[in-house]
Amino acid sequence: MYKNIELIHTLTHKESFVKAFDNFTYAKEMISTPITIAEFYECCKDYPILFVKDAEGNWSASAMLGFKEKENIFVDENGTWENLRYVPASIRRYPFIFVNHEDNKLSLGLDSSAKSAGESKSDRKLFDEEGKPSEFLTGVMNFMNQFQADAGTSGQFIKQLDQWGLLEEKTAQIVTPDQTSYQINGFYVVNEEKLQHLSKKKKQEMCDHNAFQLITAHLISLSNVQRMGMR
Repeated sequence: MYKNIELIHTLTHKESFVKAFDNFTYAKEMISTPITIAEFYECCKDYPILFVKDAEGNWSASAMLGFKEKENIFVDENGTWENLRYVPASIRRYPFIFVNHEDNKLSLGLDSSAKSAGESKSDRKLFDEEGKPSEFLTGVMNFMNQFQADAGTSGQFIKQLDQWGLLEEKTAQIVTPDQTSYQINGFYVVNEEKLQHLSKKKKQEMCDHNAFQLITAHLISLSNVQRMGMR
């Protein structure tokens, strides 16, 4: 989705503004996207919510958007996201993204293709005449900071699910109406049998973490896997 990221800085972007996107062509090839637990209740209605672990052992949640390579089935040829479907925050944040430095500090960047210059779009300028963050950029930062905080909370929640021994690696088979089969690998889900046989102590601990509601949303979402193949 991001082609060329550059860090936002007063000196280099004082006269820059960000183009407004009227479609989601930039997300047309995305078959999954990160989501946070704050989005589970909306996402579970439309997409499978899957758990993934990276090479460093960090957990995250992902909304499945497609099963064929580079084909987001919820975005049509005109870049229109399917009507009444929830659009995840990780998609809506584009063209902005946080860049992690070696000193573990985050800086705001953007895809350079979304940048332009001129006074005609002053409501989307990054900085005001004094070089201070504009109202637009302040709003972006608030959104990005909230997303980053939610992502951290989500990672901790999924790690806790793993520590409770509830996660299992799965493979999904999707069959289309023409009987073409697609296999999805490398994701984790909550094992319902293990969930049912938890001790009272662990169940109470889960209640204290408000885990059951989020697990329920995740389990409900899994019924969307086979529905995707019938589209």
